[in-house]
Amino acid sequence: MSEGRRRLAAITFTDIVGFTALAQRDESLALRLLDRHNALLRTIVKEHHGREVKALGDAFLLEFDSALEAVLCAIEIQSSLHEQNRSAANDEKIEVRIGIHVGDVIHRHGDVFGDAVNLASRIMEFAGESGICVSEQVYAQVRSKIHYPMVRLAGQSLKNVEQPMDLYKLVLSKRKDDSPKPSNRPNRVAVLPFENISPDPRDSYFADGLTEEMISVLSELKGLRVIAKTSVNTYKGTTKGVAQIGHDLKVGFVLEGSVRKAGNKIRVNAQLIETESQERVWSSHYDRDLGDIFSIQSDIAKNVADSLEVTLIEGELARIERKETENLVAYVAYLRGRTLLSERTETSIRRAKEQFEIVIREDPGYAKAYSGLADTYTILGDYLFVPVPTSLEEAKRLIDKALELDPDLPEARVSLANYLTYDYRFSAAEKEFRRAIGLNPSYATAHHWYAWCLESLGRQREGYAEVMLAEALDPLSLAITMSAVYRCVWLGEFDEARKRISKMEEIDPTSHFIAEAHMVNHFARRDWDNALLYLRKMIDADPTDPYLYSNVAYIYAVTGRRGEALELVEKLKAVPESSRLKGDLIAFVFVGLNDLDGCFKWLEYAYETREGFFNWWRSFPLLDEVRKDPRFGLLLRRAGLPP
Repeated sequence: MSEGRRRLAAITFTDIVGFTALAQRDESLALRLLDRHNALLRTIVKEHHGREVKALGDAFLLEFDSALEAVLCAIEIQSSLHEQNRSAANDEKIEVRIGIHVGDVIHRHGDVFGDAVNLASRIMEFAGESGICVSEQVYAQVRSKIHYPMVRLAGQSLKNVEQPMDLYKLVLSKRKDDSPKPSNRPNRVAVLPFENISPDPRDSYFADGLTEEMISVLSELKGLRVIAKTSVNTYKGTTKGVAQIGHDLKVGFVLEGSVRKAGNKIRVNAQLIETESQERVWSSHYDRDLGDIFSIQSDIAKNVADSLEVTLIEGELARIERKETENLVAYVAYLRGRTLLSERTETSIRRAKEQFEIVIREDPGYAKAYSGLADTYTILGDYLFVPVPTSLEEAKRLIDKALELDPDLPEARVSLANYLTYDYRFSAAEKEFRRAIGLNPSYATAHHWYAWCLESLGRQREGYAEVMLAEALDPLSLAITMSAVYRCVWLGEFDEARKRISKMEEIDPTSHFIAEAHMVNHFARRDWDNALLYLRKMIDADPTDPYLYSNVAYIYAVTGRRGEALELVEKLKAVPESSRLKGDLIAFVFVGLNDLDGCFKWLEYAYETREGFFNWWRSFPLLDEVRKDPRFGLLLRRAGLPP
């Protein structure tokens, strides 16, 4: 955007009620609540395509292209804070007031100026605790599009404004006409697993694949937020009702259906349901040849967009209507590959690799197949089933081919960004992550992995916000929730960590992530006895995991069992260099041994072998002494990272 040009924008001002008084009374508590408030607000603003112009203490100045998006963002901020406050102690409740105005602004040096900015700040003063107040201009644009009453405040005198203005305050405690409207975000949609009703049970992969493809197609519509497959898979074969699913996933609508495949014929039934009223908004059925599957997908996507009044922007209709391949053998193999890859066992990953190779043989121009095959190599390396350098080199070759065929393929852009992070090209990686998220804002994996890149760049709060956004898009993913636990304990938010551990126990009480979450929580709090208790449980389950022995060795080191710690260091030295984690793990033990020379010797090894360690070494509270050492700053500079 050119500097100094005028444009119409929706300007939002927010601030925390009573923050100054709280800061004078208890500065430590005030700063902790401010951090929590900032992370929440930034996550929600990103979801609504808003731009944070600047933060002024406890206040934010935000800009939106749409008055409706600004109001929906404000509503979600207040709703999320209300939910947090319900379980918070009185002195930890956060009350925010929000003011919104639409008008001309001038952009200059990253800031915005103009009457619209001044008016939004004045309007905010009329919002009250946990309130939202808007100008008449905003009211005119949103009054028929939101489900809350708006009370007119006639002829209000605003400071330094000559003429009185009519303002409107949202009544968030009830909805218009008490009609059954969804309490969840209207643009948040979950695609439930399509039911397989084919004569041959072995055709279940087709229903699974169609579910994933519908999630992919709808996710690329910037007016929607679509829940990731990991979370919706939880409801495969469920007896839970739509209302409960809507509550669990915080969605206003679900798309559900069934698939019957018989030979070269296919029947698809689909319906869009509002979660709170459980009313059917749209439904249709399709009896077609198998080769028409792409037209079925695009028709469903267009009907969902129409039903939810989502305006398709330039290029979105073309992507919805694109036909990935003319080769049915290739398409079926692709669906099988994606289904197998999601199972994450070594056998299933290798079988997925075989399916993607079939796709490429059948149709060398199928871009998604190269991206899928790249993912198999990356995951095989991540799980140490093959040497990491080999897996990354092969993945990069395939990513390049996928992007040559389709430069706007979000999955391939994210895979490239992840590769660049491994290769210590962090700034280039950030650009790719941002591009991928621009193409598909609902791609939870993109936000999840982007956090690692941001934290490596020293932007821990932004990384935290990205993990929170990934969690909102994939709320039942144990892997993402586990990442959220790590970030919470890194920031000292132990109550938030415990809430997520409880959530994990509800989702799957048998998951191996639960012991890890408890261990991490105890470890960061220096509760060594309980941390060791959970570490031993984890070692019983997986006695080959070198991460566990590094953590045990650190605890031995800080509790006076130096000899046992050094014995485990010798064991860790046997970890293959190709794993790209040995130096990181041993360096951590030397921190516990209070031997910074030993620590930096192994961090140097980690740097030379391109291990991915910068994000957590810049974040973990127990590593403060390392971060203060000039040698750490030197390592950062050599990796092209800011201090």
